[in-house]
Amino acid sequence: MSEHLNPDKIVDVIEATIRTLVTVGLTRDEALQVMLSQVAAQVTPDVMKIAAKLNEEYHYDFEKAAWQNDAGNDGKPVGTAEFALGPL
Repeated sequence: MSEHLNPDKIVDVIEATIRTLVTVGLTRDEALQVMLSQVAAQVTPDVMKIAAKLNEEYHYDFEKAAWQNDAGNDGKPVGTAEFALGPL
């Protein structure tokens, strides 16, 4: 991955994409499935192996993340990885 890519910005872009897909009628899980299907079809099998390992290691933590306004951010939209990943 390029050194100039900030992980927080990447998470913010992904969250914005999910929210955009939700506005057209998808659930959060459906939006993630749409994104994952495109990524899975385009990356190499070696990258998918890394992704599967990351899923095993971190899915539980992300499942607990407060993606909505219950993240302790005074009712403001999540907006950043800081709030979404705060409970981790």
